[in-house]
Amino acid sequence: MPKTSKSKRRSLPVTARSSAGSAVPLPPIHVDGHEKVIIDTQSLASLPLVGKLGKSSTETRRRINHFHTLIKEYSKLAALRSKAPAPEIDEKIECVEREMAQMGGLDWYQKASLLGQCKSRGGDTSRWLVPKLRDLGLHKRGGKLRLLDVGALSCLNYAKERAWVDVVPIDLNSQEQGIYQQDFLDIGKQLVDGQTGEDEDDDISHLFEQPFDVICLSLVVNFIGDPVRRGDMLKQATRLLAPDGLLFLVLPLSCVTNSRYLDDERLLAIAQHLGLEQLSMHHTAKLAHYLYRLSRPESTESGHFKKKMLYSAAGRNNFSIVI
Repeated sequence: MPKTSKSKRRSLPVTARSSAGSAVPLPPIHVDGHEKVIIDTQSLASLPLVGKLGKSSTETRRRINHFHTLIKEYSKLAALRSKAPAPEIDEKIECVEREMAQMGGLDWYQKASLLGQCKSRGGDTSRWLVPKLRDLGLHKRGGKLRLLDVGALSCLNYAKERAWVDVVPIDLNSQEQGIYQQDFLDIGKQLVDGQTGEDEDDDISHLFEQPFDVICLSLVVNFIGDPVRRGDMLKQATRLLAPDGLLFLVLPLSCVTNSRYLDDERLLAIAQHLGLEQLSMHHTAKLAHYLYRLSRPESTESGHFKKKMLYSAAGRNNFSIVI
């Protein structure tokens, strides 16, 4: 496989400019059948920003959920356009692009999520994971745990555990200098293709040369609009985990309690298919926490998990994970 030029080697979020000149990152959209769809931001250059952080946790969560809806809508429309281009589809796509940009794009989403991580807005999910790691005796095993924090909102989430946890925090659009800018689904491509950053000092591929003892996917799988790419994230985690490594997965509670296509039982079956053993599950008023151990290789059986209707009641959402 030929190497790409250095100018294209890093996977950075697409950005637009507001009328005030501030950066408005837009998320790389994963679409069925495509690696990513790049949003043309030229027509968005003069859009005024109207995205605001909610005054309450309910309002912030409502706006975050709406941003998720826009990403899913864009993914569906882009998939339709790739199969049968039509002017009306292009118009709908442009409307979604504009609304995401006006909300503030990925930068707004990250700031809203940071606000939601405050103790008064639901807390830091790492505080649920750390006691589980201690219960397993991993703080006494000798040597530091290698932990990959995907979609990290703060590089200080595991600061209290720095004596026994070595954290690699990554995100598409880092809000802190200590968080590496990296697409989780791109990890491994740099090693296979021999790719590096634009500058040698920016190359972080060495961070992923060794497997991880723990991978945290906290409120990031639901950010992907394409159900197949959500499954790809779980498969990627199993590829990057060491034997007996742990996967910490957090989803909005509604993804498993109010979906037409997913519930705890279905999610457990998917995990088992990928060679993951469920160690713990816990639901709060807003979140669903899961801790898995990689106990065996992914199943080679043909019974992959396609989108399947489980509940047909009105008012349910369409969240699903496809393997």
